[in-house]
Amino acid sequence: MAGNVVQEKSMRKIFITSIDGQTVTLTGDSHAHLAYAMRSRVGDKVVLCCDKIDYDCEIIRITKNETVLSVGDYTPVTTEPELDVTLYPAILKGDKMEFVVQKCTELGVNAIIPFTSANCECRPTAVRVDRLKKIAEEASKQCGRGIIPNIGEVIDFPALLNELSSYDLIVFPYENAKETDLKSFLRSASKVKKVAIIVGSEGGFREDEAIKIEEMGATAVSLGSRIMRAETASVAVLSALMYEMGEWRIKQ
Repeated sequence: MAGNVVQEKSMRKIFITSIDGQTVTLTGDSHAHLAYAMRSRVGDKVVLCCDKIDYDCEIIRITKNETVLSVGDYTPVTTEPELDVTLYPAILKGDKMEFVVQKCTELGVNAIIPFTSANCECRPTAVRVDRLKKIAEEASKQCGRGIIPNIGEVIDFPALLNELSSYDLIVFPYENAKETDLKSFLRSASKVKKVAIIVGSEGGFREDEAIKIEEMGATAVSLGSRIMRAETASVAVLSALMYEMGEWRIKQ
């Protein structure tokens, strides 16, 4: 496998919302994952991640309904990008949304908020947000993230437009873009902290939708002469953004 090899340690990483004291008690899904899925035993080591800090912990008790761990040393997580990126992908059919969530989590996205547009080929009810959240969590464990990206509920197109005013940069790959390509657009951007990426569905955007997005400050950019699948475009644009903004450099 290319890149950092996935170790068993990543599979014994649990994200939690708070740590208070020398012990932590896990219940629900986290308990079930350790006790049953991973077949953990007393004495096993587990990493608990809370607010971008990894805590080295040890299981000291397992019962039917809970797992209790002692809290040891901690290490700040340094894998989170400095760039705050929210991906807005139009909803996609089948397992394509799962692919987008998994790969973009690995690439460092901060949030993914699906939306509907005129040419979407599936209904919002077909998007299983709970399933997508679990995929984001597992991908975060696998790649050593310090957070789990926020997976939002499906929003409609007007709601998408309303959210765009809060970003420093809006990247809008559009098949009819003629004046600006992604490379030149990203290289002209500087000193941005909060970025939105908007990617259309299999059917793309209607012209009136594209105009409304541009009116909110987005720049329509071309991804070149080849036609990408919608799920490929999300991964490609996020990868290019992270590269151009220096997120793939070696951190000292």
